[in-house]
Amino acid sequence: MLDSVFERSSDSLLQVLQLALDECINFEHNYICTDHILAALATEYGGVANEALATMKIDEDAVSKELENQIKGKSESELPFSGRPDLSSGLPSVSLPVVATSAGGATASFSETRKAYGLSDLTVQSLHRAYEYALFFGLNFINPEHLLLGIMDARESTAVKVIEELGGNIDYLRRQIMHLMAKSLNTGSSNAEVPGLNRTVVNGLKELIDKHYRAVSTLQGLSVRSRHALSSLPPRSEIVHMVCTGYFPDFLLNQIAFRRYLLEETLAQLNLRVGNLDKELIATIVSSAAQSLRGEVRTAIEFMLSNEYRLFSQMLDDAEHDLIGSVVEDLWWAQGEEIALNDLFADALDDHRRKHLLNLQKRRLEITERLTKLKGRLDETIRQCFVKRSVSA
Repeated sequence: MLDSVFERSSDSLLQVLQLALDECINFEHNYICTDHILAALATEYGGVANEALATMKIDEDAVSKELENQIKGKSESELPFSGRPDLSSGLPSVSLPVVATSAGGATASFSETRKAYGLSDLTVQSLHRAYEYALFFGLNFINPEHLLLGIMDARESTAVKVIEELGGNIDYLRRQIMHLMAKSLNTGSSNAEVPGLNRTVVNGLKELIDKHYRAVSTLQGLSVRSRHALSSLPPRSEIVHMVCTGYFPDFLLNQIAFRRYLLEETLAQLNLRVGNLDKELIATIVSSAAQSLRGEVRTAIEFMLSNEYRLFSQMLDDAEHDLIGSVVEDLWWAQGEEIALNDLFADALDDHRRKHLLNLQKRRLEITERLTKLKGRLDETIRQCFVKRSVSA
């Protein structure tokens, strides 16, 4: 359900959705697709998402022209969501000062738009994924950059095709979002604080567990009311088990990547303020941060299983913690290597050193492949550790 998404949406995200509706109306479409949202994200209201797109020369004009070429006079580019939620009642108009322009040229406030506009299935998927990204980063509000990350996870979406058509690279764009998020925290342009990994994971998983349990409870209530018996609905303990197994790797992957970018940005800021830091000192700081992160992951797992839910019959043993910790550390160092390579690539690109660029690009592809394998290892390692444990009744 989209209620939880709209309730947590920041004012800037609501503004982006308003502008996406304007795009939808402009093209005389009946529901909002991801390409309409991309056009809105490329405006000043997109914040970090807009900045990240701009690094690849993807701006409002470029997206508008591409959409004009591709979809003007055509039907929607994506399949509609079967629920067809009515956005004109789903979003609070008080947060949306901008007016929507109808096809006839008249203007109306969002809540006064007579026609109800729905969402494409991929837009709904992206919104749900944006909600999850906000949880992964431990934030209370969903921002435009989270929605862009969600859209990029739907690789078959029209927005992704438009980005690639304009010469953009999805993996690079994801890295740019992480970098800009970290930069905004370090420069003081954001009032948000970075919550600890333990708090982020525990609170995020608890919210997901409650959300899924409410859905099951609603279905159970419908079953009773309709006198239509359902043979097997999972108990809360099983929902806890599935959520921990399914989401814990995502929490860790996003925390590792973001914290590495945050550390690199912090070191860069220190270099600016106090001069060039000693390389051995930097290596010590990075290594200490890796050990600290490894310890935080263990604390989060132990707290989650023993203090918070108390549903698992067995705790993880030292060997299992070491196995997870080693993958976490490998990801930490690989992520740092990728950041360094990207910086070198950007410098070489500015200097037009073509031969050097080709060599760096090869190394970037290699590290990307290594990161993909490590992410798979982390997912499988955590899955094995959790799946083999029974859940107490």
